Amino acid sequence: MDADSIRARIEHETAGLRARYPQMTRCDSALCQGKENGRARYSLYLDLRWPDRQVLVSGPARDDAAAAIDAACHAARERIDQATWASR
Repeated sequence: MDADSIRARIEHETAGLRARYPQMTRCDSALCQGKENGRARYSLYLDLRWPDRQVLVSGPARDDAAAAIDAACHAARERIDQATWASR
């Protein structure tokens, strides 16, 4: 994936999070690339905020950027859905 495609994918997925959780006031993201055993690995970090709440998600490292984006957004949805304050 090129940089524009990655950026568009992150924007699309975080827009989905904002739509699912309309009380969310902010959603910041950072895609990090590192090396593991000589191979590129990607992780997406999310900083999600509500009034009086913050959820930080460190997505698992994946071999490609799209998989890292999907994994981090999935982890974010799971954490938010499990939070007792999110169901109020």
